[in-house]
Amino acid sequence: MASFLLRLTTSIVPFRPAVAKAVSVVPFRHSRLIVRSFSSPSKNPLPKFTFDLQFLRSQIKPGVPSILFTMVNDEEMTVTMPGMKKTENEEGVWLSFDVPKLGKRELTMDFEGFNFLIQLKTPEKMYLATIKLPENYNPYCDLKGRFEDGICYICLPTQKNPDPILAKANINRDFTRPTPYCDMFNRSDLGWTLCEIIAHPKVKSKSFTVDKKDTVDSIYMKGKLPGVEKMVVTREGLCVSLSMPGFELEDVEAGFEYDTLIVEGKREGEHYIAGVRVPEGFCKENDMIKREMQDGVFKATLPRVDENRLVFSVYR
Repeated sequence: MASFLLRLTTSIVPFRPAVAKAVSVVPFRHSRLIVRSFSSPSKNPLPKFTFDLQFLRSQIKPGVPSILFTMVNDEEMTVTMPGMKKTENEEGVWLSFDVPKLGKRELTMDFEGFNFLIQLKTPEKMYLATIKLPENYNPYCDLKGRFEDGICYICLPTQKNPDPILAKANINRDFTRPTPYCDMFNRSDLGWTLCEIIAHPKVKSKSFTVDKKDTVDSIYMKGKLPGVEKMVVTREGLCVSLSMPGFELEDVEAGFEYDTLIVEGKREGEHYIAGVRVPEGFCKENDMIKREMQDGVFKATLPRVDENRLVFSVYR
């Protein structure tokens, strides 16, 4: 699933499967015809990505002084900006980030232009991090590093005077807005793209959730494949539940893109998007969704399809 979670990043590769038209046909006396579009990408190859330093190089953007990616078992990816804590002493600038349950590890470090890159592999997680080099970085001294109490520490050696090349490079080491990660997080682009992915017959996960928390000083994003929803069939129909603490019902919209139910919540500092492929036999029309919010849990109930109505798909 790592390949698909990388869609949360700014390295989005065009992926437009063939489009099918699903037509709900109602007996003529009702004079109602409903047409909706969804993906039928069975003939399209799945996009391939690698979660490594090559990927990290593509994520180096202006206005983002440091960034940390964490991948958990190819099912969950988090993006944190700024990505690492930074302190300075007589040895240099110390970078640190949490690495719980370290165990066996493989650490790789590299440089790309005026950026320092880190790749750390553990049995359960993969970490990728990058940071702009400080002006007084000393390229003639060795890097230092250690692991202590579940934290990875790496020291970039410094010197008293700024490096002349780094000083002239005009590097923006401040977190500025808007970043590319602000622009790409929206239902129109991100939601549709992930809908197409979970529609692919070779993708086992049929749901996703992505959450962004945005403060003045930082951005935190998390994506999961499969998502964190719960689906239960009741007398009323199919009930999809999502934990959305802090959101009110008026903050949340629900509707269909292709055959995927999209739930989007927006409030100050937080943006949440979830998608669930709805099985056949349940209504996939926006005006048929029953919405409710209780104790921080959003519920969308979809009634069963009228048995007298025939639903078929026409592919082009």
